[in-house]
Amino acid sequence: MGKLWQWGIYWIRRAKQGVVRFRSASLWGFLLFLCWSGMSVWHKEDILYLSLFFSLAAAMLLAAGWEFMQEERDGGRNEIIRYIPPALLCILLWGSLNVIEVKEYVIMAGLGIMTALMSMDIYAASRNGRSGIFPLLFLGTLQAFGVAVLSMAGLSLCLAAVDAMLVSLPGYWWSIAAACSVCVIGWNWFLSSVPEADASLEVPSSLRKLCTRVLLPVYGLYLLILYAYIGKILWFGKMPSGTMNWYGTLALLGYTLFYFLMGETEDMRRKSFFLYTGLLLLPITAVQLLGVYIRYEAYGLTTLRYLSMLCTAFGLASLFQGMRRKSIQGLWLLSAALILLVTVTPANAIDIPVQN
Repeated sequence: MGKLWQWGIYWIRRAKQGVVRFRSASLWGFLLFLCWSGMSVWHKEDILYLSLFFSLAAAMLLAAGWEFMQEERDGGRNEIIRYIPPALLCILLWGSLNVIEVKEYVIMAGLGIMTALMSMDIYAASRNGRSGIFPLLFLGTLQAFGVAVLSMAGLSLCLAAVDAMLVSLPGYWWSIAAACSVCVIGWNWFLSSVPEADASLEVPSSLRKLCTRVLLPVYGLYLLILYAYIGKILWFGKMPSGTMNWYGTLALLGYTLFYFLMGETEDMRRKSFFLYTGLLLLPITAVQLLGVYIRYEAYGLTTLRYLSMLCTAFGLASLFQGMRRKSIQGLWLLSAALILLVTVTPANAIDIPVQN
């Protein structure tokens, strides 16, 4: 019991350190929690409230990256400066999204801006020779997700007990519990896992073992299956339509994940693993692109096909970076640019397939 108490105190202090360190990001996370809860209580899902939700989420993500950049400065953070850029983004984005009259476009633009800001946050954190920070952020994300799920389960259990034994509760209480678990508990837990600006970066041995002993054998088996499929195509002389595209895209994205997690560590930097694996992926990608071309000629461009093509483009960029063992830092900017291309520009994932 004593160890359990010590464990709880340790993680509470760690989360508190994250809140103190990223005050602005924690504040915007709490405002997002209030917005989510209000939308649940009053059943507001119109453009006005959806725009506010996405604007607060974007401000929360910008605040995290901005505060980390301020931390790198010799003079430290300015207490006022840390709040200004997220507030301006929230106001401008809320006003811009409210101009859009179609809910689907608001959701697409909001999700795109949020995802692009995530990529730019990682780019900001990986500057100045800190390119090995992504594995630590990846582990922090997994931890935060696990904590949010456990928190949601615990709060749901308590609400169910109150609803069954004490007083009947309206359904929005469970949505409020989800908002608290994600925006307050999970978000601040993630912030507490972000390394200090001057901290040494070292990939945990648990992550290395997970990649090399679990994920890598599964990935090798997956590539073997894809090669068997290519052999089947060559044997029968027929290209089955619509089968290879997403499997080939997942193979490229799997390579990207391996390179982001392990490509810049000292024990993998001098090896030719990513070169040879990249060469193995080239025939798979060629067959995939041939299948996409056949489907495009027959049926035109759909939204899913358009998104898969952009995912393939990003996967190929990561593939060539990995084969040359170059830094992944620029890929975060490429990711943000592609995401914004398909969500907030005229070449978005809704209009382009319709025009085609």
